[in-house]
Amino acid sequence: MQNYIVRMPDRAEMARVLRMMTATEPGAHTMALGAGRKRPHRSKTRPDLLVGALDEGEIRALERDGAEVYKDFALAPMAASAREYWRGPVDQASAAAGRSLTDVLEHIRVVDAWRVTRGAGVTIAVVDTGICGEIAEFPLARRSPIDLPTAFAGDHWNDTQGHGSMCAAIAAAGTTEGGRYDGVAPGATLLAARTTLMATDLFDIYDELVDLKRSGAIGPLVISNSYGLYTCGPTGVPPDHPYLEIVLAAIDEGVPVVFAAGNNHFDVACNHDPSACAPSTIWAINSHDRVISVGTVNRDNSNRDTATPHVNSSRGPGEWAVDLPKPDCVAPTYGEVVWGCGYRIMDWWGTSGACPQVAGLAALLLAANPLLSPASIADMIRGTCRDIGAPATCVGHGLIDCAAAVEMATAVA
Repeated sequence: MQNYIVRMPDRAEMARVLRMMTATEPGAHTMALGAGRKRPHRSKTRPDLLVGALDEGEIRALERDGAEVYKDFALAPMAASAREYWRGPVDQASAAAGRSLTDVLEHIRVVDAWRVTRGAGVTIAVVDTGICGEIAEFPLARRSPIDLPTAFAGDHWNDTQGHGSMCAAIAAAGTTEGGRYDGVAPGATLLAARTTLMATDLFDIYDELVDLKRSGAIGPLVISNSYGLYTCGPTGVPPDHPYLEIVLAAIDEGVPVVFAAGNNHFDVACNHDPSACAPSTIWAINSHDRVISVGTVNRDNSNRDTATPHVNSSRGPGEWAVDLPKPDCVAPTYGEVVWGCGYRIMDWWGTSGACPQVAGLAALLLAANPLLSPASIADMIRGTCRDIGAPATCVGHGLIDCAAAVEMATAVA
């Protein structure tokens, strides 16, 4: 029995199917689910969508009745499995030694932006492997009380991998209660959205966040997504997949959505020429026009220098991009950063570490001007990037400049 998302032909059919699954031998369907399988349930914001585990017979019957069935699929942090760049020993003589998140923040001119705002009043949802709730960078006063009723309900503030804690720290860590580092938006609230990184669980997370926005239960919100697909060719993900639909629904509700571009270009995955800015290796939703897709560069603002692993930053224009080629921009990653409940020195943090810098910047812009739309925020971020002299398919519009972007946001307030 596998998880699926099913688009029902009408609400009556949805009601009939749900009644059928609960009426015969109470609890039998749930008992058969198994680990990681979801109890079938209706989407809160898309009443024609059913999400959950179904057997082959149920799927065939639904298709005969006119339902569209979408298979679940796995995504991964923007490094994964054998590609987990953080697991190797760190050469203390490397370019990253002696550098840290603090240096990266100076690199993107965020300290100057803090003269205007530190992100207070905005929530950043970090959709990832969880967030460590035991370190001072994440004080209780800045943790959202929202506990999403998804796969890790009751356990979102736990991170057994470390990756999500890194992303949360880059976006919104704080030093006010003894933390070692500030993030880009140290005044913002953090919402931990721990996920299995299966499309059905990601759908449920976004479904909950969209419902919270529509009900007014959450105010200004940014969503950070440092995961994607490791592949070297078209993904086969249908462009009408409900996972994309629910992400776009969040944007429709005024939520800027930021994705890592990916780490596919060179020896992490595809072994393309590291000095080239082609072929395209940004896939599926990470390449959609309406999301902000972020690549990474080294201290010298390059992702074509084979001396550093930043050559793996995925190249554009992206599988699904039409009017806005990807990446939109780049951010630097190097040095010591939060990892799990501690710290690690790494030569790079992958595009995983670039994405939350832009999510933090989007939070600063929303804090400076809460009336900004996601499209306006994306335009401001792209429009204030610093030209770093590389083709757009490598670096988009260039290196993010937080101070310039915040200045632009206040000018139109």
